[in-house]
Amino acid sequence: MKKILLLFLTISVLFTACKDDTDDFTATNPSITQIVPSMALANQTVKLRGKRFAADAAANIVKFAGVKAEVISASDTLLTVKVPAEGSTGNVTITVNDRTSKGPVFTYGAVQTEFDYLTSTFAGSGTVGDTFGSLTDAQFMLPNGVAIDPTTGDLIVTDRTAQSIKRISKDGIVSKIAGTGVRSSVNGSLAVATFNNPYKSAVDKNGNIYVADNGANLVRKIDLSTNTVSTLAGGGSTGAFLDGQGTAARFNTITGIAVDDDGFVYVADAVNHAVRKISPTGMVTTLAGNGTAGITDGDWPNVRMNRPTAVCIGADGFLYAADRYGQRIRKINRHTGRTITIAGSGGSSSTTGGQVDGEALKARFNNPWGIDVASDGTIYVSELGGTGSATHTIRMIKNGIVSTIAGNASFNAPGFVNGLQGVSRFNNPTDVAVDNDGNIYVGDMNNYVIRKIVKVPKP
Repeated sequence: MKKILLLFLTISVLFTACKDDTDDFTATNPSITQIVPSMALANQTVKLRGKRFAADAAANIVKFAGVKAEVISASDTLLTVKVPAEGSTGNVTITVNDRTSKGPVFTYGAVQTEFDYLTSTFAGSGTVGDTFGSLTDAQFMLPNGVAIDPTTGDLIVTDRTAQSIKRISKDGIVSKIAGTGVRSSVNGSLAVATFNNPYKSAVDKNGNIYVADNGANLVRKIDLSTNTVSTLAGGGSTGAFLDGQGTAARFNTITGIAVDDDGFVYVADAVNHAVRKISPTGMVTTLAGNGTAGITDGDWPNVRMNRPTAVCIGADGFLYAADRYGQRIRKINRHTGRTITIAGSGGSSSTTGGQVDGEALKARFNNPWGIDVASDGTIYVSELGGTGSATHTIRMIKNGIVSTIAGNASFNAPGFVNGLQGVSRFNNPTDVAVDNDGNIYVGDMNNYVIRKIVKVPKP
């Protein structure tokens, strides 16, 4: 009996082994288990690890989000593939002998591996107010704009509903420069001058401060050598679009401002969908945009913009603009007006562009509102919460890659949290400014504070 049982078990084992061998040779779908690296730029090579690939490279059809890629070499378990230029972030698929499988997600872009970005509260108590003193005692009402004074290294804050311009000195004292708190646009000495919903400011190499006085559609100048406030350009009426000398010119909702070393001032004339240029004597001309909303690169008057909200001067001498409803970053030759798009692929014109990091022209922005460029050419952009979704984030454009360095779009809501990227949270960050040490300051408007972002080495 034992011999019969032993014989039966032996036959069962052999049968099972034969069945397993047969299964191993049964045709099944190819499978991608890993992409190395999982993030890269177009035309770079990546490795696809898996099984049941074809030994003939041409027999493997690999697609990145539906776009076919070139397979350079192949074995049963490894493919070397060139990332297609027209692809986008999404799943990679593999097809062999008409059998297709979906693999992991691949991301277009490059990992910023050198630093983490740590956010802290620089100034303000987090409670709305209009008080001065130390960094922790001071209060802001709606700190809409931040700018670096190149003559002192101080931070200039445009406090929108406080109707005033403030200074945060290098030694940590918050003080008032101008503005009585009354909403109007009166010129004169610093003690009597008033502002009408000032949005942002810019400081020239001599320490003069230029203010986008949004509520009055004026460009104001604070001359600290004479301690006076004057109007550089704008007639004060709303809804107009007119070039001309000084008060003969017209703007419609000035939201951003910059000044170059030659004393020319540039403003983001949002509702006129234009960037305007103002000479030191107050002559206003249109540099980019023609009054009609749209996205068209090229030369003025054919360039179109879609509600630009911020401008800044880069170390390369070009003007950079945050084109809010165009959901793009534009680069403008400040002498000729020639305009190109350097980042952003667009989105809904009036609500949200979504948010996607990666290659600059494939990335997506969500209501870019503030912009500044560091001395090394790195661009920083602050994003408001959109109508359709909320991002409240700070983005970085470096080496052709867009990445999120503060805030987290997945929160889909405002907040007030310090910490590293992905953890930190903001509530309508309206402006950014970068000092000579690479520190980034943010006007965190609806948290009533100024935030500071510093680079820290990765562990």
